[in-house]
Amino acid sequence: MRPLKHFRHMLNITNSIACDSDHQKLQCFLYIQPSKIRTLKNSSVNDTEVFTYNSLVTSHVDKAENCTNETLTSPTDSYTPVIALSVSSSFTLNPRDLCSTKNLKGKGKMALLILVCTAIPNSKQRETIRKTWGSIAVANNNTGYVRLAFLVGSTNNATLQQQLEHEYLEHSDIIQQNFVDSYQNLTLKSVMLLKWVSEFCPNVQFVLKTDDDMYVNVPNLVYSLSRFPIKSNVIYGVLFKKAKPDRNPRAKWYVPKNQFDGNVFPDYLSGTGYVMSRDVVPKLLEASSTLPFLVMEDVFITGLCASQYHIKRYNIRGFAYWRRPPTGCAFKDAITGHHVTVKDMIKIWKELQKKPLICRPLKKKG
Repeated sequence: MRPLKHFRHMLNITNSIACDSDHQKLQCFLYIQPSKIRTLKNSSVNDTEVFTYNSLVTSHVDKAENCTNETLTSPTDSYTPVIALSVSSSFTLNPRDLCSTKNLKGKGKMALLILVCTAIPNSKQRETIRKTWGSIAVANNNTGYVRLAFLVGSTNNATLQQQLEHEYLEHSDIIQQNFVDSYQNLTLKSVMLLKWVSEFCPNVQFVLKTDDDMYVNVPNLVYSLSRFPIKSNVIYGVLFKKAKPDRNPRAKWYVPKNQFDGNVFPDYLSGTGYVMSRDVVPKLLEASSTLPFLVMEDVFITGLCASQYHIKRYNIRGFAYWRRPPTGCAFKDAITGHHVTVKDMIKIWKELQKKPLICRPLKKKG
């Protein structure tokens, strides 16, 4: 019996997540205005598709909240981040046994590995995740069909590093690599994710990349993955089509032509939370080493890299890069929500534990 199908019968709790982390706001992509996405079937040209599967899959991107563009604190007309992808291949902190399958029955394959991009100082966010939506992994000592870990870069602050190492010794769920943990290095963190999974996690069906200010309803996600017909060469999440690069040097998401010289980005998935089948990980890693660096990690990984290997990308209802109301009812049928504080995360988690959770239907306008 396959792990996802087996795990579906084991679900007896409803989980969620959230946390505040200013360094992750890169994921909002305020300049994007989602448009109607047409359903493409058996297309040999376009590698992004949308399909309908009950209420979890949508044929359009939900309308985002209005936002205003932000600018860099000290912008310059020639601003270009000086970042190289050739970071150290070694891991400072490495829970090598995180993906061990010796305790699993059947085929011995994990259903889902959840990797949360986080900042080193955000210990409160990580601890709250472990106690709320991430507890589905922690409850099984991180040895069950769902595993959880956090990704960080390096710091010159000796005190912070010592605290991080103590946290690692207590939980064995932190992966650290030797590059500066900064806002501009989010792409490096995603490449780090691909490298770690490639080297240390061969026996997993799906990998979720998300952030520490997200709320993830893990049971809903696992259940959904068990029902989707495509299990390989695929990435699921919020799909964006025909987004244009911002050429304004003062803009927060300025894209110089030496990073991307096209007029339209390839279709990509929001970096706030996307799920990839394990077989695409080495493909994305290989592509990342051949393409020009791009600060926007989701465009780079799920757009440019995925396009190079013709990886399918699907828009799934239930994923969101915007903020949902911080209530259990708002997340009862959802998979992810963005901009959730630690306080909100605990509130949502507690409400989702109520059996039954009674939710009033939304009133229709007009």
